[in-house]
Amino acid sequence: MKFRIPIEGGDDNINMAPMIDMVFLLLIFFMVASHMSKMDRTPVELPVASKSTVPENALGRQLITIRSHDNTGEEVDILMNLKLVDVEEVAPIVEKMLAENKEAEVYLRADRFAKHKHVKEVMAACAKGGVANVIFATFESGK
Repeated sequence: MKFRIPIEGGDDNINMAPMIDMVFLLLIFFMVASHMSKMDRTPVELPVASKSTVPENALGRQLITIRSHDNTGEEVDILMNLKLVDVEEVAPIVEKMLAENKEAEVYLRADRFAKHKHVKEVMAACAKGGVANVIFATFESGK
């Protein structure tokens, strides 16, 4: 039987610092990615439009979701970036957004069952806050 004789002076230690750095970077990446994927997951049935298009640049937009409780559309929730707000709170939030970016837009996702009066109230609050551009989220009809 032949035994191996260890060679002296060999460096058998593995530097763990780069691997730990990569693990932390991956952890941060997946935390941010999971948060961003949850932002658009509020269950809303969007209305269908024959001339809908995909918006070009989605950065710098305030996402407002109007979600209906049932098919009647009498009671709705208003969410701004997944946070429940009242109609009265919309204008100050939009004003703050416009103070940071003068060309900011509002991306409005309204449930197809929501009554138009609720959409009108949110649009009026946005106008009171100073927003000039409101983009409506719709599905394209299957021509």
